[in-house]
Amino acid sequence: MRTTVSKSPAALTTRLAGLAVFGAVLLSGCAGSSNDAADESPSSSPSSTSSSPAASATPSETATAAPSASVEPGVPSSVPLCTADKLSGTVEDTPGGGAAGSAYRTLVLTNTSTATCSTMGFPGVSYLSVTGSQVGAPAVRSEGTPETLVVLEPGQSATAVLRETRPENYGEACGLVDTSGFLVYPPEDTASLTIAHAGSGCSSEEIELLGIDRLQAG
Repeated sequence: MRTTVSKSPAALTTRLAGLAVFGAVLLSGCAGSSNDAADESPSSSPSSTSSSPAASATPSETATAAPSASVEPGVPSSVPLCTADKLSGTVEDTPGGGAAGSAYRTLVLTNTSTATCSTMGFPGVSYLSVTGSQVGAPAVRSEGTPETLVVLEPGQSATAVLRETRPENYGEACGLVDTSGFLVYPPEDTASLTIAHAGSGCSSEEIELLGIDRLQAG
């Protein structure tokens, strides 16, 4: 004989609720497993995250530029220097330029070329013997005048004060000699010009008779 067990509506409701909770747990576990797997997988492939190294510079990119020609500060590159071959010189007596034991004269350098030139700074000045050779100590530079760029058109002149101490002031130590003029080197030039101006000087190079200022516009 089969025995039939009847179930009440309350029991059925409780069982269905239990099944619903069990199903929700299963679904939650599946979702968690899916998310964990997604977290473990790389977000992007190595090819998408790696960057290629910067391209090395070619020799043409790294080569330094060739040095430009040097120009004296303040001298425009378009104006050439007043060199000895472009100049003539004179030494002029300065009215009232005498002082106790010394005399002040004016060195004049004139642009005799057909083009504009420029000069700046101290000329080099020495005595010339009667045989035309350099004699004695060269002129000492005087720092009393400002450094000025002088641009000379053809026929224009630049001047500088030339101081001469009388050689007689030094007695026998001077080695007194007759002089025929001056040997002059324009600033930044290795060539020279001569200026006739008879006088006397010291043959000793230990005695500095001459002093020269910077060139100024004449």
